[in-house]
Amino acid sequence: MELHHHFSHEHPLEFIEEHNLKSEKANCSGCGEQVSGPSFSCTECGFYLDKKCFEASSEVNHPFHPYHNLKLLASPPYIGVSQKDLLVSSENGSKELEETNCFACRKPLLDSPFISFDSRFQLHKKCLHLPIEVNHLFHSQHPLVLQFNSQRLPCQICQITQPRGLVYCCSPCEFTLHIACVERPTTLDLPCHREHSLVLQLNLKSLLCQICHETHDLSPAYYCSACKFGLHVKCVSPKPSIKGEIHEHPFTLFWRQVPFICDACGTSGDFISYICSPCGLIVHEKCISVQPIIKRFPRHGHPISHTFIHRKHEIKSWKCRICYEEVNSKHGCYCCSDCNYIVHTNCGIKDYSWYDIVVDELEEAGELLNNSAFVVIRETKLGENIVIPTEIKHLSHHHNLIFSNDIEGDRYCDGC
Repeated sequence: MELHHHFSHEHPLEFIEEHNLKSEKANCSGCGEQVSGPSFSCTECGFYLDKKCFEASSEVNHPFHPYHNLKLLASPPYIGVSQKDLLVSSENGSKELEETNCFACRKPLLDSPFISFDSRFQLHKKCLHLPIEVNHLFHSQHPLVLQFNSQRLPCQICQITQPRGLVYCCSPCEFTLHIACVERPTTLDLPCHREHSLVLQLNLKSLLCQICHETHDLSPAYYCSACKFGLHVKCVSPKPSIKGEIHEHPFTLFWRQVPFICDACGTSGDFISYICSPCGLIVHEKCISVQPIIKRFPRHGHPISHTFIHRKHEIKSWKCRICYEEVNSKHGCYCCSDCNYIVHTNCGIKDYSWYDIVVDELEEAGELLNNSAFVVIRETKLGENIVIPTEIKHLSHHHNLIFSNDIEGDRYCDGC
């Protein structure tokens, strides 16, 4: 019998060439993994160390803490916490842990088994084995080292600065990548662009993303230079299903490059869309989140509601009351059926966004809440049937406004 001593246990340990699979399963007291190969054991205490942990160095220098060596301890330095307590199953997570991310990869903590050192520091077990250094295509001159993001540098791929955690970083160049972004593929083959692969590129100028239809300067994206086809990194994985308030059913992703007219706003689209198969609706992704009711529409005294079916509202005039262009009755719009008031969806959203309405101030405005955004202070009669307001109090300004035909110089309306 070959006996060995280890500082972490009071008794001599017996060397076992191969752990018997038929015997009771045992976990290494050092790393917590199940013992399967050569190991050292104290059968009296049920204490096991696999060969790797038995031979571990008593001191190491680690890039997370480069100023001092880290000493190997026989037990965790945390009060009241044992090695066994550190290994937590993803099945017994609390409500608080459901909203917690891994300190390294920033993915939901309960996605896989994790280790909890305290209430602020949790790691997926698999993240303990991340490489200390990586070489990356976007920073080929130096390796990137796994370290704490103490400088709060933004990731060069997703452009997001995470609040805390580990990143891969080249400190001299201040070049940082999130762990998840390092693992992101540099080329993609997507069914929406079958002709060529999309290549991950940084600092693309004025790229129009074919999903969100927004243009961001110097934005990282997956790009096909032959077809001038690009997708923002954050847009590559759109949600497969979205439930909005403007419709009773959820909308499902239809990832196909085909032109369409959005049933919510009546404008065209030529790439990604979302559909409701039972109702035969097709919409832009952004239109799923439009407000179903604008309760305080500045140009109208009543709430206006979004509708896909106009026959519910006895609309007499199909002229948009903002742009005065025709509203297509085949597509959605905002309307007030009591007043025969109708506007394009996009006109309603744009017009509403011009106004900064604070609820508390509105409640103090008294009469302004009733029917209009203004109150007539003084008016002038022109003949028997014509009355012109000459002085008003408007929500947008703290002084009264006086009507005048004599305006000097080039002036522009502060509303439109």
